Amino acid sequence: AGTIDFTSPEATAWYQGLLKALLEMGVSCIKTDFGEDIHLDADYANMPADKLHNLYPLLYQRAAWEVTKQVTGEGIAWSRAGWAGCQRYPLHWGGDAACSWEGLAGSLKGGLHLGLSGFGYWSHDIPGFHGVPDFMNAVISDELYLRWTQFGVFTSHMRYHGTSKREPYHHPAISRELHYWFRLRYALLPYLLQQADACTKTGYPLLRALLLHHPSDKTVWHIDDEYFLGDDLLVAPVINAENRRDVYLPAGEWVNLFTGQRTTGPCWLTDVSCPLKAFPVWVREGASLPVYPYLVACTDEMNLEKMVNLVIDETFRGLDASLLGPLLNAEQPSIQPTSSH
Repeated sequence: AGTIDFTSPEATAWYQGLLKALLEMGVSCIKTDFGEDIHLDADYANMPADKLHNLYPLLYQRAAWEVTKQVTGEGIAWSRAGWAGCQRYPLHWGGDAACSWEGLAGSLKGGLHLGLSGFGYWSHDIPGFHGVPDFMNAVISDELYLRWTQFGVFTSHMRYHGTSKREPYHHPAISRELHYWFRLRYALLPYLLQQADACTKTGYPLLRALLLHHPSDKTVWHIDDEYFLGDDLLVAPVINAENRRDVYLPAGEWVNLFTGQRTTGPCWLTDVSCPLKAFPVWVREGASLPVYPYLVACTDEMNLEKMVNLVIDETFRGLDASLLGPLLNAEQPSIQPTSSH
């Protein structure tokens, strides 16, 4: 395989021309995979190979991002490698994580580190990329699939991808549960869009280590399995098969998003039971979350002028008892593969 010389304007234009043809066919995003390695024995037009090595991902991703912006109006790429400056050409995902609880925990840590490095947006392969112990053919457990889906709902970008079957209809036993989380994801999109807009203006990542909001709290400097999603949601993913975990809540008044239970921080909640439907998420008391309370099959069906505010006040008793309850708990058909004609 060869290496495209992105230090050459002519080579860059040639590559962008290939992508432009795809984008004009209707492709909406280019996956700029790899990029973390180049041929160090090659001669590049305008830079020695040893100096280009770290810079290469930026030039590669910029080329794809710019032509995508030119053709579609949306500046986006789906990138794996990175270096200083690559945050200008979002977004990036965590690469080939293992389909395991350890892979889930490691993905979260990687996302937090990326956010602390100045990257506003981040994604990950649900439910991990490669199978364990069989790289290509391992069967993913329903529990891991659901827990990683829940985690994905509360990150900036969701994607199912891997070496074996990843479509939700391969997990019929949890079909009803998956519908609940997919509907919640669409309902939360106005909040994610609001917070994404703030990210571009403030430089804060969407996925935030707790220390970004509580730098004087020494406890949070050691926590790498919880995070803020934007300003108002605190997420503590379940990263084990025991369905239990400890949760730290920093200073403030916190409301469990699913039960409505109130807690005053700072405090530790130890050995918290986490049933499959009760993903550990807290929201700031008094927050007002823009949400979309209508059933849609894709974002093309959304009219954001119809979004409403979910107010977390003394009357809030959890999502199922809120204005989103009818949407989340409506009758849910089984998930089936889409037939092609």
